[in-house]
Amino acid sequence: MKISYHRRRKIKIRRIAIKDLILQGIEDPIDLAKKLKVTVATIKRDLEAMKTMSEDDFTFATRQTLQEILDKKDMILKMLDDENYYTENGNVDISKITEELNTSRATVLSVINGE
Repeated sequence: MKISYHRRRKIKIRRIAIKDLILQGIEDPIDLAKKLKVTVATIKRDLEAMKTMSEDDFTFATRQTLQEILDKKDMILKMLDDENYYTENGNVDISKITEELNTSRATVLSVINGE
């Protein structure tokens, strides 16, 4: 069964809150359930899942700043000037650019289209 984006986000926020409460010294599942207003079974399921989670799973990705976006655009434009990023037919090798910059195809296409 597929879980929606909003449901996954809600679960992640709840697990971050559980981690914070545990760090504050509240470790009993019943107390955690009362604080977070969920069932004890949900808390137990989250505690079990948290054992396998990495530290990166407890943070949200940060959005790029405007300067980072502009820098990436400049890099793409420089790559478009380089003949190494073109196929033998003379077409832009978009996959090569996306792999090197670790960016999406849509980003490269928006730069090519002048957006």
